[in-house]
Amino acid sequence: MSGKSGRIFDPVYGYIELGETEFALVNSPVFQRLHWIKQLGPLHTVFPSAQHSRFSHTLGVFYIVRKMIEHLKARQEKDKSGYDFRRTEEKELRFAALLHDIGHVPLSHVGERVLQDAAEDEIRGEQGGDTTEIDGFARRQASWRTLFPERDFMGGSTKLHERLSAEMVLYNWEIDRILGKVRGWKSRSTRRRAKEKIAQIIVGMDLTNIPTLLLHSELDADRLDYLLRDSFFTGVWYGKIELDYIISRLCIVRDKDGGANLCIENKGLQTVEHYILGRFFLQTQVIFNRKVRLMDLLFADVMRYMIEAGQGKEWVIMNLQQLRDCIRACKGKDKREHLHTIYRYTDAEIFSKMRLLHEILDQKEKNGETTPEESYINDCIKTIMDGKVAEPVVSHKKLVDLQGQLDYVKSLETEAKEIAASVAKQLGKDGIYSERVKANVVDQEVMKYQKRMGPGRDAEEPNREAVKIAYKNADDTEKFKYAAESNATIVGSLHDKALVLLNVYYIPPKHNANDAEDEANRQKIREAFKRLVETRFQSENERPREPAKIDG
Repeated sequence: MSGKSGRIFDPVYGYIELGETEFALVNSPVFQRLHWIKQLGPLHTVFPSAQHSRFSHTLGVFYIVRKMIEHLKARQEKDKSGYDFRRTEEKELRFAALLHDIGHVPLSHVGERVLQDAAEDEIRGEQGGDTTEIDGFARRQASWRTLFPERDFMGGSTKLHERLSAEMVLYNWEIDRILGKVRGWKSRSTRRRAKEKIAQIIVGMDLTNIPTLLLHSELDADRLDYLLRDSFFTGVWYGKIELDYIISRLCIVRDKDGGANLCIENKGLQTVEHYILGRFFLQTQVIFNRKVRLMDLLFADVMRYMIEAGQGKEWVIMNLQQLRDCIRACKGKDKREHLHTIYRYTDAEIFSKMRLLHEILDQKEKNGETTPEESYINDCIKTIMDGKVAEPVVSHKKLVDLQGQLDYVKSLETEAKEIAASVAKQLGKDGIYSERVKANVVDQEVMKYQKRMGPGRDAEEPNREAVKIAYKNADDTEKFKYAAESNATIVGSLHDKALVLLNVYYIPPKHNANDAEDEANRQKIREAFKRLVETRFQSENERPREPAKIDG
């Protein structure tokens, strides 16, 4: 299909036009692989219509980036409030948009967390340090330099899929062959520099660069597309935002140091507010849905087991180091075995190996040979396959002020997991496998604004995820302020607040089903968490508020 441009029909936007090189990239095996990785991981087990892939999402991001480029170029010509894209710069951004998710692993963010957590635990084990008192953010930072020692051009993102996408751009032979046909990129040295620029945009290395901000900001193309697309395919209405209007109000405002800031005109303030709330509700009601969270946890436990216990077995899946070695070995067409390993690294491969593991564990169970861990893993796979996800035994939520309670989420998580481990020891005659009682704590911020200090927070971290609103001074000069500072927004009063959700699950042994015993165990779990719920949640969630009194 070389030498041809093309277009692809998308249910969200209609036809998406692709240039010759873009069309060739989309038709390459490494890109086609994204057909077989679901955008929302295992969420389709709870929301059956959420079958959309990373392939369609990536095309959507490319479509939005192209519209943003066209708009900002038009604004620059009109009143100098846009951006003057150089030809090479525009090509690099378009290719970065198309390739930004090419490194996603099976089951999307669930698989990503499993790979990274397993690798970090291995690193900490080798270093021999006790990190039980270090918060998750600090642990991740401590491990990152060992995981990715190359700091020359990839100093931006600590998101695993972005790092892997950048490495695929740099090392994949198919991508190199296609980009080698681009005018001006035919020499190896020129093409190498172009690929490094694309990689830098993908990982968000320079957040003062406008092309980078179109993929890395609160109003970036990635977030705009997944909000629209995920809402469309899950069947909810939270993400029905005014995309064209948001893009039409984008502008560039220079700060006092001359840095460029991606802003939205004050006229678009309420539209952006709608977007912020829509994204918040999609996260809390769909992505953090109680049954979805349990399915995420079950998949994560099974994948972790397949990585760590499967070495030398036919149901093993790659760990992070093996995956990176494979990506870096895809430099030439003589390395086809590595290319094929990457191409088949999809959801389908994970499901196939998971079923194989289930058959082996089932036979061991019949022979009475399974360990408590093997029995638990087999029950996880059975739950995944039959789709019968139970409601949590304990479920509560609370809106907290992170400014005053920076350690709230961390301390809640620590205490909940300690209670879960303790009650697991008390269930049954001799206790049960600890992972059968799972306490899960997640938090979702409404609007990011302040720089905070505390666990997991860096006071010097750039405020890249706060929406900036452009306005004009009395002297007609243009400046910006954060949306949270505006008196005209409802969400301004919610900045630095987060909805914290606690769910406690029980995964009973399936080989010895006893409804009465299971219900008794659930009641014991409720009792064990009663004090935590009363002290952390009940004052806000369970006690009804007095109705407002209306005069007259």
